[in-house]
Amino acid sequence: MSKKTDATHEPNPQPAPSSTTQRNLRIARYVWVGLAVAAIVALVSTAWASLTPFLIGLVLLYLLSPSVNFLNKRLPRWLSILLVYLIAAAAVIGFVLVIVPPLVTQTQRLINAIPDTERLQGIFNDLLEAYRNNVPENVKTPIDNAVRTALQTVQTNISSYVQSALSFLFNQLSQVVGLISFIVGLLIIPIWLFYVLNDQRKAHVFVNRLLHYKIRPDFWNAWGLIDRSLSAYIRGQLTLGLIIGFAVGIGLAIIDLIPGFEIDYILLLAIWAGICELIPMIGAILGGTPAVIIAFYIGGVPTGIAVLILIVVIQQLENNLLVPRIIGDSVGVHPAILTVALIVFGSVFGLPGVILAAPATAILRDLYLYVFRRLSNKTPAEAMDGISQNVRQQALAEAKA
Repeated sequence: MSKKTDATHEPNPQPAPSSTTQRNLRIARYVWVGLAVAAIVALVSTAWASLTPFLIGLVLLYLLSPSVNFLNKRLPRWLSILLVYLIAAAAVIGFVLVIVPPLVTQTQRLINAIPDTERLQGIFNDLLEAYRNNVPENVKTPIDNAVRTALQTVQTNISSYVQSALSFLFNQLSQVVGLISFIVGLLIIPIWLFYVLNDQRKAHVFVNRLLHYKIRPDFWNAWGLIDRSLSAYIRGQLTLGLIIGFAVGIGLAIIDLIPGFEIDYILLLAIWAGICELIPMIGAILGGTPAVIIAFYIGGVPTGIAVLILIVVIQQLENNLLVPRIIGDSVGVHPAILTVALIVFGSVFGLPGVILAAPATAILRDLYLYVFRRLSNKTPAEAMDGISQNVRQQALAEAKA
């Protein structure tokens, strides 16, 4: 009787799943993960404009992480984050108190120096009178006919222009709503950034739980390649921008001290040059052109030539000394390839694509080589070994040759 009772209470053994069932479950998991990733990508692409503050937060994450990790060796992580926050806040307050007032003053003076509407109307009338008095009739007649035709076209299509104006107003209202969302996002960024910095290790463990143990090495190797290029590029570009901004400001100040030379808006021009350094290849030209134009306009030909020489010297030092040391180690993309990448990324993604073309090209190159090595029967460690360093050194050698 007891034997029957024991047999009755014995747990029923679960049959082991067949190989077909295991394969189907594996496929189902992959499909489920793929659907989740596709849903996340769709949501992010739909709300891309509202996520701009969080992109700024990612840049701040790359900038603050090294300091937080350094302080975390001696202090609790939350205290390290708060200390870094205090230092950053002190730097921002100092910037506002020292830099912003003269910057606003120079900006206002530059705006006031731009010709007003009456002056522009006078210039237009002078040009129109010169056109009527000096242009021959055989040339003036077709020009006048073309202007009349254009005016008739405007009158005919006035309804479409009204619709365009209404559409423009609607877009402006949408931009106002987007601006409010942007400001709210900026206010949330410090809190969001604190949680991200404080829970980096927990996030690593959480992601590992979601990944199959066989793909964890490949995932973290790919993540390391992306993180290495992107973080080094962001820090390098900001460092380069600070150096170029200081160099332009000091150079313009020295020229202004020389008797017979006059240059104005030095602080404004220096900050503009530093900001434009964030744009690869063409940033130096965009940053230096306003300084040259203003120098010719205010100080005359001698000052304009002096500022032009200063900008050219700074660009040469940047291209031959600073960029290989600061940016080259993190990117190492040949200038010919980078030029094509700038055009492609700029046409597809606009200004953000131009700014991120260099690190994106480096990331795609490193990922391609890593996948190629993995498909050549190399282990994750063998595929990762020296991949970025060797490629970048080769690219730098080719760029210097």
